[in-house]
Amino acid sequence: MRNFRRASIQSQILILATFLVVLVSVVATAMEPYIYGRHDRGFQNGLFAARAAMVAEQFAQASSAQDEVAVLKRAAVLGVGVEKLSLEQPLAGKQQMVSPGELVARINTMLADNIFAAFHRFVIGQSHPDVLTVRIDDKRALVFQLPVFPSDVWFVPAAASGFLKIVIPLVLLAYFSSWLITEPLRHFAAAAKRASLESSWEKPFEPDGAAEIRSLAESLNVMSDRIQSMAEDRTRMLSGVGHDLRTPLTRLRMRAERSGEPELRGLMLADIATLSFMIDECLAYFKDASTAETDRKVDISSLLQTIATDFSDMGIDVSFTGPRRLAFVCKPQALTRAITNLIDNASRYAKQVEIDLQDGDDGGIKISVGDNGPGLTDEAKAKVLEPFFKVDKSRQIGAQGGSGLGLGLPIAKGIVTKAHNGQLTLLDRKPTGLVVMIDLPAPQGIQPGGSPSIPSSP
Repeated sequence: MRNFRRASIQSQILILATFLVVLVSVVATAMEPYIYGRHDRGFQNGLFAARAAMVAEQFAQASSAQDEVAVLKRAAVLGVGVEKLSLEQPLAGKQQMVSPGELVARINTMLADNIFAAFHRFVIGQSHPDVLTVRIDDKRALVFQLPVFPSDVWFVPAAASGFLKIVIPLVLLAYFSSWLITEPLRHFAAAAKRASLESSWEKPFEPDGAAEIRSLAESLNVMSDRIQSMAEDRTRMLSGVGHDLRTPLTRLRMRAERSGEPELRGLMLADIATLSFMIDECLAYFKDASTAETDRKVDISSLLQTIATDFSDMGIDVSFTGPRRLAFVCKPQALTRAITNLIDNASRYAKQVEIDLQDGDDGGIKISVGDNGPGLTDEAKAKVLEPFFKVDKSRQIGAQGGSGLGLGLPIAKGIVTKAHNGQLTLLDRKPTGLVVMIDLPAPQGIQPGGSPSIPSSP
């Protein structure tokens, strides 16, 4: 079985087709005697014709009325329905008669079995038996009642035979073959989805199933290794570039601070601070440290309250509303970084920032970060989550403004979607402002309402 599952799809189809022929032949051989053996109509027709001919011959040899009655009684015992008919007057035009020599051939003709006759009887039914009149001599005749076999005895078994021999084997074989071919593909798709969610590219595809699927899995594993290697090389290169840029920036800052022109010194120091901020943001975006952090249980309410307090200490109006305690399994450092980026981004364009936490019925949580700034246009909402999108023109108040890189929201989105398998949505806030809605599902293995509680402090 293992060798068959690992064969090529072409070989599997060939083997299954051969198996179908064998299966149909075996079922037909096994079911034919069962279906037709109990009601062999051809045999019964011939037996009835022979008995009718014998009855007609004995009746012709009867020399008295008692002998005729005895012949009719023996016919009834043999299951042959027959009655005596007196031919006092000719019956021409009223009833067709045959001679005793033609009796067997005529009965076989009238009882001939074929699928069309059976179907005809099955559709229209047959309530009265056919009769056949046999002339014995000029004064006597016998009227034979031909047997009427139930239509379902002949048509239904024929249909059942085809159903059992062809339809059922084909359905079973089609189901088995489709399962055999598609089951590895389902595992393949699940592995791809799991690798995407876990951001893990270390041989996620197991080479199993048909030869073509195993070849595809091996190719994708090689491709994933190359992608991971390229990502690691990119991170190392950017880290090196960022480290090398800090040295000339430090020299520029020292030289600018020694400048004798205060206005020029202020402008140069502002540009140097912007460059430093850009380097830090780019390194943070490309490094994505959330992939290295493991999930653990935290009090999400306490975490968000701490973030709000830290910003309030810096003079930014940030408030928190939500349950007093709420246990949740997440990557706390990564989630803290995402919420911090959202608040930092909102504080540049708004005077008030609100954090709201809600416990979902499905075991997940919802976190919203809203501000009272000018908000975003629908067009900007579609682009603001893209890296390096400049949004200052649509959201800017006073003299504060962002660096124009727009990396805070993309970093937060990556942490929410990739590290926590959640969703990040931008909504309008009434009357003005922007709300960033974060929807985090329940961690795998924890049922709704089954999150362990955080013990309260004594």
